[in-house]
Amino acid sequence: MRRCIAGLLFFATAFALVAGGCARREDGPSQVTLTLACWEGPEGLASLTKLLDRYRAQNPHVRIEIQQVPGSQYYQRLQIQFAAGVAPDIMQMAYDRLPSFAHRNTLHPLDELIERDGFPVNEMFPQLLPALRYRGKFYGLPRGWTTFVLYYNRDMFREAGVPFPREGWTWDDFLTACKKVTKDLDGDGRPDRFGCDAPTQMDGIAFWIWQNGGRLFTPDMSRSLIDSPEAIEAVQFLADCQYKHGVFPTPEQAQDLGGGGEMFRSGRQAMFIQGRWACLNFRGATYPDGRLLDWDVAPLPMKKEKATVLFANCYVLRKDGPNLEEAWKLMKFLTGYEGQRHQARTGRDMPSFVRVAESPDFLDPAQPPDSDRVFLDVARYARPLEVDASTSTVSEMMMEEIAQIFTARKDVRKALSSLARRIDRVQQEAREREHGGQ
Repeated sequence: MRRCIAGLLFFATAFALVAGGCARREDGPSQVTLTLACWEGPEGLASLTKLLDRYRAQNPHVRIEIQQVPGSQYYQRLQIQFAAGVAPDIMQMAYDRLPSFAHRNTLHPLDELIERDGFPVNEMFPQLLPALRYRGKFYGLPRGWTTFVLYYNRDMFREAGVPFPREGWTWDDFLTACKKVTKDLDGDGRPDRFGCDAPTQMDGIAFWIWQNGGRLFTPDMSRSLIDSPEAIEAVQFLADCQYKHGVFPTPEQAQDLGGGGEMFRSGRQAMFIQGRWACLNFRGATYPDGRLLDWDVAPLPMKKEKATVLFANCYVLRKDGPNLEEAWKLMKFLTGYEGQRHQARTGRDMPSFVRVAESPDFLDPAQPPDSDRVFLDVARYARPLEVDASTSTVSEMMMEEIAQIFTARKDVRKALSSLARRIDRVQQEAREREHGGQ
């Protein structure tokens, strides 16, 4: 009898322990699966996975499925997913793409969440904040961002007897340096080492126009100013660098030599204008003869005013997604202080928080460039592109027309006048659609 009672007590105790354990699990967070879309390549994906592993360790109830899509297909894939109602919970998105998705009411506005949880956007670089908003509302928080600077080859500048670029140097100084470092290395009568290269993207043209006192659009973006005297003069300066002075490679020459980044890396180009991510390509780079590439960064040249462009890659949330609160919690981790410190150590981006940017996580004296602070110093006059829901279409138009200038020697004034008319038509059609017009 005592054995029977003891047995019953044992099973009762065991049941209570199991039941208690189950109750405790039920009291904890429910299991949830989040989908995260990204365009990362192998190195970026490994870095993101490492960061997400830390998040999973802190939040074991969360399972994260990464949807990795190549950059060339990324936004088309997102559009299909939104149309089918199966968009990811959280997505990477370049800031200039953000308005087109927010305009379709597919992204979740973040202002209430930011205010409710006290997310410290006020501790970010203030120049960055306009890039995260559309029509006054926050839709994205930065994975990282960058200002554009001038990368330059110190060996070539020393060889040519040219002073290194510095704050306040001018377009004339830039052209003089380009002329002195451009050389015919093989004696065939044509240069095969160049000063710099012509821009092909919208952001690569914009800062030259800004430096000359111009703009791409009117403040309300109702009309293009790409055909203004300031814009024409800026683009003509670049076209002259290529065809009149011969210090930029032609598109054919650039293609033969691997393009701007590869030309700089291999010692065929003395200067290269790009964002922070280019550092990873040049650290440890060597010339064909095995010598280490000696390079640094400097502010862009100026004319009437100092200006550079900034670029931000963001995380955004699906509008009213089924896992909105958990997705927001993950977003805060990725874009908050821990995520920004992690991203800063990769060397690919500038961290969005001033405190992290000023720390050794970003300013690492053991890694080139020596003048790392330039990325931060030029932030005070950096600007995002003027963007709206039509920006992707406008950007493609601009690339087409600018290419005609630098490949077919199309007259700059005629090309920009044609481009302005095309852009204005696109903007007008967008306004008519928004207001119910046909």
